[in-house]
Amino acid sequence: MTPTTRKLNQVRNSFYVYLPRGWCEEYKLTKESEVQIERTLDGSLRISPTTTDNSDTEPLKLTLTNEQAKDIVNLLVGAYIVGTNKLELTFEDGLDMTTRGEISKWIRRLPGFEIFDEHSNSFVLSDTSEKQVITPILRQQFATTKYMLNGLLHMIESGDIENHTRIIDRDEDVDRHRYFVERLCHMILRDPAYARKIALSSPDALSFSLAAKYVERIADHICAAILELVQLKTTSPKMKKIAGDIIYVFEDTRTAFFSIDTTKRKGKKLDIAESSENALKTLNKATLLAEALQKEGSSRREKTTHEIVLFLHLERITSYCADIVEVGINRIIASGL
Repeated sequence: MTPTTRKLNQVRNSFYVYLPRGWCEEYKLTKESEVQIERTLDGSLRISPTTTDNSDTEPLKLTLTNEQAKDIVNLLVGAYIVGTNKLELTFEDGLDMTTRGEISKWIRRLPGFEIFDEHSNSFVLSDTSEKQVITPILRQQFATTKYMLNGLLHMIESGDIENHTRIIDRDEDVDRHRYFVERLCHMILRDPAYARKIALSSPDALSFSLAAKYVERIADHICAAILELVQLKTTSPKMKKIAGDIIYVFEDTRTAFFSIDTTKRKGKKLDIAESSENALKTLNKATLLAEALQKEGSSRREKTTHEIVLFLHLERITSYCADIVEVGINRIIASGL
């Protein structure tokens, strides 16, 4: 477009100027669209189109050598998390069956990503998700992890390890949910219009990302604890008592983190003082329990190696609960600012 001038219009104490219709049509802007306004160093204002619909964008194209193809999993997860909409990968030396199988396996762990086109030496991934379900996905991650934790507790209390592999298998679901939450958080931080569309602020996005990571760590330690438990013949009454306490701490942790969201869903106003007090009580419980578990794990008297390591995994689970509660407390306080 050639430079042009336009007369300012005024409504009360604000000024506005009409955007060129042709420019709006080129970027498919409507009355519901948003634009990004930036002030440059010379004092000018730069107006850029911003949109959450990137279905027509060109794919990210990468050509990989055999050596680079070994890192295909890291590449897929990284591209997914940062919000890549389309990814086209070409393999210089062809795509062998092993690599193809690894790709297919990991695609199932990345919600919304599907193989859009596939050839002998390349494939294209495209995002087919709605991208507007971050809170339910994080809640589901908590729920799946609680199921795993309950399974671990049942094994400790009953000594029944017959179904331990089924519990460990659920760790893939927890990982998948974490990747999805991280992806959406990156999109929110990158696109303010999208953040407003789903009513989630940048600080909340960071909180959700941290919580998803900590919950995934908890699931990892549950799996590791189960593997240690399989090697044990019996468990002590003290371990059974402490393991039972972890379940309650985890549930209180979930309540503290989602206190804002639960209150909004009920159409009520959050009582910041009461919510903060409850969250601080949960933080204190988690901290004391983690200290007790750490003390038990460091005491090697009459304990096998597997029992010591099991106590340490339980301690890490509780410590991550404390970390999540701290993030929840920050959310509660920030909601009153």
